[in-house]
Amino acid sequence: MGMLAVCVLVCAVMVQIKAAAVPHVKSKRMEATKGLEKHRGHCGRDWTLINNRCFRYMPAPKSWAQAERSCISMGATLASVHSIEEYHEIQSVTDTYGYKQTWIGGSDAQEERVWLWTDASAFGYTNWCPGEPNDLGGSQHCLQMNFSPEKCWDDAVCSDLLPYICARKM
Repeated sequence: MGMLAVCVLVCAVMVQIKAAAVPHVKSKRMEATKGLEKHRGHCGRDWTLINNRCFRYMPAPKSWAQAERSCISMGATLASVHSIEEYHEIQSVTDTYGYKQTWIGGSDAQEERVWLWTDASAFGYTNWCPGEPNDLGGSQHCLQMNFSPEKCWDDAVCSDLLPYICARKM
C-alpha cells in the first residue's frame, strides 16, 4: 500500500475514534491496591482491567488497520503503553497464547519517526528492541510487541497478519 494511502487510512481511523468516543458509566469504586490494578470482573468477559483501562487479546491474525477497526467496533482502540510496569501487565494478557508478536496502537505512518498512539495519548514510554525502529525497506510503520527473544517492540509492515490487543477506558 502506498505511503499516502496508509496515511489517509490512519487519519480516517483516528477521525472514527474521535467520533465514536462515548462516555462510559463507571462501575463501583475498586479498592486501592499497591502497584497496578488488575481485575477481570469490572471490564466484562474476556477483558482485563489494568490501570483503569480494559484490555482484550484478540488471537485472530489481522493487518494493523483491520485490527484497529475490530477494536473500534468494540468501543476500543489498539492498546497504548505508558510504562514498563504497564507493558509487563499487558504482556501477561498474551501469556496464554505464548507471548506471540502482537499489534498495539503505535504508528508512524503520518510522518516518518513521529510515533503516535491511535487513542491520542502521549507517546512518552517506549520499549524498542536494539536497532529499532529501523523502517526496514521504508515500509514498516506499525508497532508490534513481543518481538525477538527480548519481547520488546519492533516496527513492522502494517499489512502483516498478527493477533492484537484492544484497550478501552473503564
